[in-house]
This record gives sequence, structure tokens and C-alpha cells, in this order.
Amino acid sequence: MNPIERAARAMHESAQPQWPWDDPDCEPLRRIYREAARAMILSLREPTDAMRSAGSELTRFVSAEESDEAYRGDAANIWRFMIDAALEENVTPENEHQPR
Repeated sequence: MNPIERAARAMHESAQPQWPWDDPDCEPLRRIYREAARAMILSLREPTDAMRSAGSELTRFVSAEESDEAYRGDAANIWRFMIDAALEENVTPENEHQPR
């Protein structure tokens, strides 16, 4: 299951709706949850300074001669690439055969 679908289902479960996720009549509601999940993940695309600092600790092992700012920039770029990949994984029944 891709990250957007996982997030959509988690939002559905946390709302404790009266309808099950797999109810065929509820596709419009599932679509709303998926769109909300995508928007939520997109909102996380820009890392905070604390996230950059935490990620920079990992990038130090790759190249020891970089500056602290370079490590933080690398960590931010890695985070963005990971979020972009999560957004690209949004395969639903409506778009699974469409080119990307």
C-alpha cells in the first residue's frame, strides 16, 4: 500500500465513520480522504530546521569534508526527494494506468 493510501485509511479510521472503507458506494468519500492525505504529505515537504539538523547527522557519514550548512542542505534535499517519491506512489484505481 502506498503512503497516500495508508494516510487516507488512517484518517478514515481516526474519524470512526459509519461506513467501512471498502464499501463500493463510498468511492467519493475515499477520494476525499486520498486528496486530504496527499495535501497533508505535501505540507510536510519542507523540513524544519530541527529536521534538517537531525538528517544532517546521517549525511556526515557520506562525506566527512562538507560544511555544517552543506550537511543540512543535503538532509533537506533527501527529505524532499523522499516526500516527492511518496507523492508519486499515489496509485489509485482511477490513475493506475495513466503515464506519470
